[in-house]
Amino acid sequence: MAYIGMRSPVAAPVTAHTDGSAITYGAGFVIGNAVAANISFETGDNPDYGDDIIIDNDNGINGYSGTLDVNDLTADVRAKLLGWEAVTGTGSAVTQYEVTDAAAPEVGWGFIHVSMYKGTRSYEAYWFHKAQFTQNAVNASTKERQITWNHPQMNFQGKGCYLDDSGKAKYFDWMTFSTESAAKTWLYTKAGISI
Repeated sequence: MAYIGMRSPVAAPVTAHTDGSAITYGAGFVIGNAVAANISFETGDNPDYGDDIIIDNDNGINGYSGTLDVNDLTADVRAKLLGWEAVTGTGSAVTQYEVTDAAAPEVGWGFIHVSMYKGTRSYEAYWFHKAQFTQNAVNASTKERQITWNHPQMNFQGKGCYLDDSGKAKYFDWMTFSTESAAKTWLYTKAGISI
């Protein structure tokens, strides 16, 4: 199968979570138009040797991190994902935002990954249970003879969650659908967004 696209990045704030139980999310929102997501999983490599060979190895996922690029990242979305604080302006209808040293809020987030195999499209929907986003570098340059498209990019750090009594940390849910509408319904339901 070949991956040919990415769509519909969404998120929802974590409002409550106790180990061993499901996460409660607040009102979800669309992050922006998808450009790219790069996710790297951190895995353990802890072999246990015996009789001169590896007997066991704890190589499970310990976390994940990466970057998310979108076409537009509004100030409202930045506030929800990064923890920017809105400041009421005087004599102006425009909201001013302040960036502080406060930690970004925890959110659940996800997107749809479009794939194709032998002419048939599939839509893989991902929902990552808990992560924190951070602002990436701000880059700006003048327009020359040709435009170089630069998109807003954020970093994220994923977290494992104990969602039941299995003793296993969970990182994300994933399902494949034959139609985009079914994938979007599943994803938007996870985020608590009405379609």
